[in-house]
Amino acid sequence: MLNKAIILGTLVKDVDIKVTPGGLSIGSFTIAVNDRYKKKDGTPVDKAYFFDITAMGKVSEIIQKYFNKGSRILVTGSLVQDTWTTQDGSKRSKVSIKLEEFEFVDKAQNTQPQQAQYDRPADKIQYATQATQQQIHTPPEIDIDMDEIPFGYIGLSEGRYYQHLI
Repeated sequence: MLNKAIILGTLVKDVDIKVTPGGLSIGSFTIAVNDRYKKKDGTPVDKAYFFDITAMGKVSEIIQKYFNKGSRILVTGSLVQDTWTTQDGSKRSKVSIKLEEFEFVDKAQNTQPQQAQYDRPADKIQYATQATQQQIHTPPEIDIDMDEIPFGYIGLSEGRYYQHLI
């Protein structure tokens, strides 16, 4: 059986991380994908699709560190359907993507930012980090203790992070 989704989109808000009592980080974020098509009469239509993504462990922390609202990201994962019953007894369901791999998409900008946009030292550091990563086009090096990951391991291949499930 094949259950795989590959989506290139834009984060609609910053990554939200919750930590389980056991210390496992679970990050959730939503990406938007725009679609443009023409109706029969030639009128262009723009439509946005939104996909909820869940990342586990160190991967969620890496995404939170290097991606924020407006960042483009390529995600690969499996589809997961959650079902529940509301208080009034009606059944609901939602399909989301369990992240397996992601890639940095944004490239370096040719223009330098205006100094006024980065008034706080934290903003300057964040910009410098992003600019450095974009210029060298490689993901950051990370130190991962494999014993901290109860569900598999995280690796790096050809500039992509991936997580193998056990």
